[in-house]
Amino acid sequence: MAHPEFSHAIPVYVEGRNGNSQAKYLQADTLTRMFGQLTNENIRIGRFRADSASYQEEVLRALETHTESFYIRANRCAKLDNILGSIAPEKWQKIRLGVQEMEVTDLSDYKPFSKDRSYRLVITRIRRKDGQADVFSGDAFTYRAILTNEHTSSNEAVVRFYNARGASERLFDVLNNDFGWSKLPCSFLAENTSFMLMTLCMPIFTPILLESIPEKLIGLSLPTGSRSLSSDLSLFQPSG
Repeated sequence: MAHPEFSHAIPVYVEGRNGNSQAKYLQADTLTRMFGQLTNENIRIGRFRADSASYQEEVLRALETHTESFYIRANRCAKLDNILGSIAPEKWQKIRLGVQEMEVTDLSDYKPFSKDRSYRLVITRIRRKDGQADVFSGDAFTYRAILTNEHTSSNEAVVRFYNARGASERLFDVLNNDFGWSKLPCSFLAENTSFMLMTLCMPIFTPILLESIPEKLIGLSLPTGSRSLSSDLSLFQPSG
């Protein structure tokens, strides 16, 4: 979750897991604990987005309780495969995201897990360059879908919002590669969790420290072979 004054995401919750656990393992329990702590601090989640590891019925129940709207990458299944090939050509709208051209449509009453709960499913498709036909849809497209309980935004707006999660995850690349998250230093869960919490202070406090640095120091050259002070600190600089 991002602080409104900063251009990059700031983590508000971290939880270590014992062993090599899959991303979806006990995720509903983890999210419920996180939402509980945020609620205790009077923090309410407006919009929640996550990858397909969150595409679970019990996770959706937790999100319905603790968020205003959510956007989850949907897994393909036999039910969805049967629908893709039957969508009429005029239902698709052409859009462009950056350099990528695609088509988008939605289903307003999609029931992924049970008959009593329906959601909106925003579907995108991109034409395959190799022309290989999909065995289920019968056409040469790559399909992806986003499950949401929000029905107000346009299909394009939903896709843009979901795809923006990639920018937020840049923070975890920094933590993995520059702060040792890819190979945690200790042999025990508690110690490693403490290490992760300490390194998380970096993106939280760096923007505050930047505000206290005199302007004349920003851009100061470091010893030969080093980057400038401004380039070292620019990743977490407050947005204008």
